[in-house]
Amino acid sequence: MISLKKLLLKEDLVGEMPNGVEVYKNPKSIKRMKKDLRGISFPNGDLFVVDDAWNVMHSKFAGWLDKNGHKTSGGMGMKDGMVVGMKKGFIAWQRKGATDSFYLSESTDFDDTKFFNEKELMPYLEKYTKKVQQKNPKYKFVLKGVYKK
Repeated sequence: MISLKKLLLKEDLVGEMPNGVEVYKNPKSIKRMKKDLRGISFPNGDLFVVDDAWNVMHSKFAGWLDKNGHKTSGGMGMKDGMVVGMKKGFIAWQRKGATDSFYLSESTDFDDTKFFNEKELMPYLEKYTKKVQQKNPKYKFVLKGVYKK
């Protein structure tokens, strides 16, 4: 049986992960989706989101995208790979509560300077955030960790 949400958003639906979590590309609305959902933006500005916050990690999400024809940098699960991925324009996002704002995912923690150097990465993040913002103007993209005050 097709859910009402799928009928309303079917033009955005890309597919379902094995655990049944729906994946959307450049969704027209996230209002009916779960709070704190996860997203990955691509260098061309496309935004893919999963209607889930806690059962799908960005690494699994990126793996599903790779297997389904949407190639990521292949490094979303390892910190060294994430740095390479961010420099290429693949950014992991997390929705802040039930808002229309996306923040850098909790795994992108600039306070952990052992892995992430904010000065080094910020020019890349700014460049690619402009692209995702242009393609998805209804959302706000904040270059700050989702749980930072």
